[in-house]
Amino acid sequence: MSNEVKVGLLAVAAIVLSIWGFKFIKGKNMLVQSNTYKVYYPNVDRMMVGTLVVINGVEVGSVGSVGLLNDDERTVEVILDLKREVRIPKDTRAVIISTGFMGGKAVVLEYSKACTGPDCAVSGDTLQGELRGLVGSMLTGEQLTGYIDILKSGLEEIIDTLNSQLLTNPESPLGKSVANLDATLANLKSATGQLDGLLRSSSGSINGTLGNLNAITGNLKENNDKINSILGNADSLSSQLVAADLEKTLREINQTIAGLRTTLQSADKAITGVSDVAGRIKEGEGSLGKLMADDELYNNIKSLSERADSLVTDIQERPYRYMPLKSRRKVKRYDEQDAEQ
Repeated sequence: MSNEVKVGLLAVAAIVLSIWGFKFIKGKNMLVQSNTYKVYYPNVDRMMVGTLVVINGVEVGSVGSVGLLNDDERTVEVILDLKREVRIPKDTRAVIISTGFMGGKAVVLEYSKACTGPDCAVSGDTLQGELRGLVGSMLTGEQLTGYIDILKSGLEEIIDTLNSQLLTNPESPLGKSVANLDATLANLKSATGQLDGLLRSSSGSINGTLGNLNAITGNLKENNDKINSILGNADSLSSQLVAADLEKTLREINQTIAGLRTTLQSADKAITGVSDVAGRIKEGEGSLGKLMADDELYNNIKSLSERADSLVTDIQERPYRYMPLKSRRKVKRYDEQDAEQ
């Protein structure tokens, strides 16, 4: 045998082993003969190929394929591969259950009694499909009913305790609230009755008021154009008044600015004149300028002022010296008296 033939046989064997390994990983052993059954579900809840098929917890096969049909209901077709020696009735139900909280799935085959002959399903038959929730997968119908009965009895005891201790007990806060609520509802019922009587007695007035209101709204609707015209005129008039007031204000502002400009010009002229006078005084022009520039004149004026001040003081202190007296001795006598003092 040549090397080429050996390589070809080895390649074929590798391909066959790869296909068998892939199928085996998917849950289908090609070396074991099996029967296939079809099951249709509206939803398989993410069940995958290779999911175990069990009867009473015993593995009897696996899911061979999962496909979506091209119909309006989007039905899911599942092919089950079961061992050849497993025989199931035609009315077997293939139930998809959850094996845990992590999302694991399994297909459980359920039937009432075993088959013996013609009532057994053959390869290629279609079985009934069912999807069961997590609670239904963990508990049987009897267990679920028992747990519900226990929960029901416990809730009844709790409700009875709450009713006796809180709702019907007038001393409890909730009982007081219920009593207050009853009183409030009674008052509300009385108030609604009184309101109903009041409305019935006032129905004529209310109807008349509504009629008047309808008449008013009708008149407003008929005179809508006139109202719009009046509003437009009022808007135009207000705009004109605003414009007139603004124009008047601007005119007054302009007049004020003109007066202020005139005042500033007069003040500027006055300041200029004062500056000229100060300059002349500084240069020694005029009496005040000479007085400020000539020290001798200033000293003479100061000396004259001191003498005049001394003369006035002497007149105030010794007025008798300056009065016309008949005798000089009286003057001397007054001087002697002043000297003694």
